[in-house]
Amino acid sequence: MSLALQFGSVIAFLAVTLPVYWVLSRLALRTSAPTVWLRRLLITLIPAAVSASLLFIAAGTDDAARNTVTGLLPESAPPAVSSLAGDVAAQFALFLSAASVTLAAYTVVVPAIRTARDIELSTWTAIRRAGRFALLLTVLLTVVFVPFRRIVMGEDLGVAPVTLILLVLLFPFVTSVLFRVFRSTRAPTQEERDRIEALCTRASLDVDDARILTDATETLEIHLRGLPGQQSLYVSASVLERFDDEPLSALLAVNGGSVAHHHRAIKVYSLLGFLVVGVATLAWGSTLGYVIIIGLALVGWLPVLWAARRAVRRGDDDAADRVGAATVADALERMATEQNLDIPSGGVGTIFKSRPPLGNRIDRLRKQDG
Repeated sequence: MSLALQFGSVIAFLAVTLPVYWVLSRLALRTSAPTVWLRRLLITLIPAAVSASLLFIAAGTDDAARNTVTGLLPESAPPAVSSLAGDVAAQFALFLSAASVTLAAYTVVVPAIRTARDIELSTWTAIRRAGRFALLLTVLLTVVFVPFRRIVMGEDLGVAPVTLILLVLLFPFVTSVLFRVFRSTRAPTQEERDRIEALCTRASLDVDDARILTDATETLEIHLRGLPGQQSLYVSASVLERFDDEPLSALLAVNGGSVAHHHRAIKVYSLLGFLVVGVATLAWGSTLGYVIIIGLALVGWLPVLWAARRAVRRGDDDAADRVGAATVADALERMATEQNLDIPSGGVGTIFKSRPPLGNRIDRLRKQDG
C-alpha cells in the first residue's frame, strides 16, 4: 500500500469526524443536560476508534508497518523473530493510528466540556493527559493482542480460551499497578495522611495505601483499586480542599460499599466471561454455535447490568448504615453540583446502564432517612 493512501485515510477520517464532533458538542451545550450528552458523546469515541482501525486495516497501515520493520532486520534474523517483530509493529502502528485520530476528535470536544463543567482545563492539558493514556493503552493492547492473535490465527486454536482465562485470573493483580501507570500520583503529606486515615476510620474503610492524584487538579475523583485487604485509595487534591469531613467520609463510604458489593467486578468479569465463552466456541465449535453464543451474550448482558445496578444500591445502603442516609444523599448531590453535573432520573434507558440514575439514588436515600 502506498504512503499516499495511508495519509489519505487519516485525512478522510479527520475530515468526517472533526466537524461532526464539533457540531455535536455544541449542540450538547444547548440541551438541558449538557454534561449527560457530552458524556454520551465521549462514549462514541470507542466505536469511532474501532472504525478508524478498520479503515486503517483496509488502507494497509498494519502491513506497511510490518514490511518496514521486517525490512530493517538483518537477513540472518530467524524467521520466528522477524515474524514476531512484524506482528508487533503492525499492531502497534494500527492501534496508535486509531488512538491518534480518536484523540483529535476528543480535542474538539474539550472546549464544550470546559464550558459545561465550568472548569479551568486548557486544551493542551487535556490533550497531554488523554495522549498519555492513549499511548499506554496502545502498548498494553499490543502486548495482549499480539500473542493472542498469533494463537488464534495458528493451528492450535484450543490454546486461545486458556490464554484468556489466564488473563482473567491475572486481571485483579494488575489493576492497581495499571492505575498508577496511567495516572500521575504523589504520596500525601503528613497532614493529608492523618486526615485521610481519620476519614477512612469514620467511613469504616480499610485501605492499605493512599495516593494523591496530581493530574486531576480541577476534577473531583475518588477511586479504590486493588485486592481486598490490599486496596489503595486515590483521591484528587481538589476533593480534600473542597469537601468537609462529613460529606467526604460519606463519599468514601459510598466507594467502599460499591467495592464491597463488587459493582466493578460484576461488569468486568461478566464481559471477560462472555469473551472466554465466545472464543472457546470459535475454537472448538461451529460458526452457528458462535452466532448463538453472541446472541445469548447480548441477551445475558441485561441481567448483568441489573446486578451491577443492584450492587450500587447495596453499596449506598452500606454507606447509609455507616454515616447516615441523609449525609450520603447530601454528599452525592454536592459532588454533582461541585462538578456542574446534571442529576438525571430514571427512564426506560436505565436497563441499559450499569448504575442507577443519580437522581434515583439520592431520592431513595432521602426516603430511607424520612
